[in-house]
Amino acid sequence: ESQSEHPIAAGVVDVALESIGTPYRWGGSGVNGFDCSGLIQYAYGRFGIRLPRVSGDQIRSGSAVDPVPSLLRPGDILGFSDGRGRTTSHVGLYIGRSEFIHSGSDGVRVSTLRNPYWQRQLVAARRIVE
Repeated sequence: ESQSEHPIAAGVVDVALESIGTPYRWGGSGVNGFDCSGLIQYAYGRFGIRLPRVSGDQIRSGSAVDPVPSLLRPGDILGFSDGRGRTTSHVGLYIGRSEFIHSGSDGVRVSTLRNPYWQRQLVAARRIVE
């Protein structure tokens, strides 16, 4: 994170972090349950930023960033593949220090890009607020 955090991006990260422990719900985009893209849509929506509903469309929003931890900034959307190509099947929100928050099968939680699994699956990143 070379530059100071964008205030909206920092707020989006805070909203997402407040959701830790919220259960996973397919198609969920509210505090009673989130799927991966629902969490990101909800966090940005709290700041009046409208994002598409599904991960494949979210990862075409904003501007492209190389999916390398040293270039990422908090608030960037991360796109992960299912291991079968470059198509995004899961999204997370970068929060800094090589960590991201996402909603997976065990609910909203923080994971690290230092984990070789997530390193391998990371295929895209997008910046929504410059």
